[in-house]
Amino acid sequence: MDVPIESVSEQWDAVIDDMEATANDYRAAGWTVIELHPGDVTPLPGEPPGFDVLVPDNEFSQLRTAVAEAAFDATELYRAEDGGVMFVLAVTRDAEREIAVCCPLYYDHQAAMELAEQADDGLIASIRTLTGDQTITIDYDDFDLFETGSPSA
Repeated sequence: MDVPIESVSEQWDAVIDDMEATANDYRAAGWTVIELHPGDVTPLPGEPPGFDVLVPDNEFSQLRTAVAEAAFDATELYRAEDGGVMFVLAVTRDAEREIAVCCPLYYDHQAAMELAEQADDGLIASIRTLTGDQTITIDYDDFDLFETGSPSA
């Protein structure tokens, strides 16, 4: 990214706060919620396009358990933009089992354009630990929700 996350750390903190509030709302409704706190998010143009998301081992372990039990069928996105950086909270849900995964992401306009060129069938988040020996992929079917200028959920 051209804009280092340090330059927009206040906005990133607000996204994390929003994630925690959203997760608490789901929990109050009886849902199981996995909150991811990425150490790094890297846009990945290519096949398939998406994001490389680095998370702590304990969160990865919780995600692995949730993915084994869930059949995710919907995603809500909450977006904000500041300083040329898009901040997104993607909440992927399995309504039948009441499981939600909250994954905050960030990317700049250039990354959005590069991803959009290849994201005809959506995009992915490849979630991994620092060692990178295991990866869990979350599919987002509608890239339009991630683009700047598109309405957010």
